[in-house]
Amino acid sequence: MITKLKIANFKSHINTVLGMGSLTVLAGMNSSGKSSVLQALLLLRQSFKKGRLNSGLDLNAPLCDIGMGYDALSRYTDNDIIIFAIDADKKYEWQFDLSGDLNLGNTFIPSVKATSAIPSTFQEMSLFTNNFQYLSASRWGGKSLYPVESYSVEAERQLSLAYGQGELVAHFLEYYGNHRDFNIQLDNVLHPDCSSKKLLEQTIAWENEISPRVTMTVEKRTIGMMVEYGYGKMSGNKFRAENVGFGLSYSLPVIVALLSASPESLIIIENPEAHLHPRGQSKLAELIALTAQSGAQVIIETHSDHIFNGVRKAIFQKKIDRNSVKVHFFELNDENISESTEIQISETGRLLNCKKGMFDQFDDDLDTLLGL
Repeated sequence: MITKLKIANFKSHINTVLGMGSLTVLAGMNSSGKSSVLQALLLLRQSFKKGRLNSGLDLNAPLCDIGMGYDALSRYTDNDIIIFAIDADKKYEWQFDLSGDLNLGNTFIPSVKATSAIPSTFQEMSLFTNNFQYLSASRWGGKSLYPVESYSVEAERQLSLAYGQGELVAHFLEYYGNHRDFNIQLDNVLHPDCSSKKLLEQTIAWENEISPRVTMTVEKRTIGMMVEYGYGKMSGNKFRAENVGFGLSYSLPVIVALLSASPESLIIIENPEAHLHPRGQSKLAELIALTAQSGAQVIIETHSDHIFNGVRKAIFQKKIDRNSVKVHFFELNDENISESTEIQISETGRLLNCKKGMFDQFDDDLDTLLGL
């Protein structure tokens, strides 16, 4: 598990050091540096998967697009070295050299030092293995027809082909949920109203928290994977995803990623709350907390007070240990440099050092309505 992440001279981060827990929550205003934290990890993975991390950092595709060197290097430093460092079982540090105009205009940043200085065990981290899922804010939602990609699903166990869209979730469910002897590994995440450990049935049970009585089918067609939804008995009562609430299809890859995790998994999710009713957001936060408490590592970026309060409620209900949760609030200082504050949460879910702007807009609006 990643226990610490350092980012230096990358975008708005000059020297950011973050403690990481089983569940890490990134919060803050727009353009305050949250996504850049995720991008640091994604850049390392995409460079490794392309076989280029030994030589440097590949800035574009298939997980994220940064652009060119001058897009990656912080505008607020005169240091030309970008540093990403990770503490896990050992300490790992990568340095990338952007000195010179030529490198600034490139889409690949060479390494400063030989990778022989980095312990070879870095390849065993979940960030670099198949025990990894990334789901972006631009997920594959509101569509009934999904692509088929056998190697990514069946060999690499991935839910996405590119940019964390989760577009392989239907193929994943059809393969592991219907036809394979695959049972959910994390007992804590099993929905109490479903006795089965099968992935598809558990997925439906958790989708019922988004839309009561909903059910779904996943079928392989000649043109791809078809997902259809229904309510109550499915017979003669099937609806395309385009004709039901978008929350069902947007939450689908999130639920599947969490339910299919192993104790060694790393799951990164942007805006898990997208298109969900507040109750659905709160229940999804519960599933996130249960997954993290079961041994997987989950990192989420969120703007939702319902997700955040759902995590606090999970702490209060002892569904996750408060010491396993790290919450970082980001804001820009007067020099447009990202600064982060670690928010402390008590065993009863109370905030011990709340920051202005930390999911307090409801209180501010209520004060205005009450004339306070």
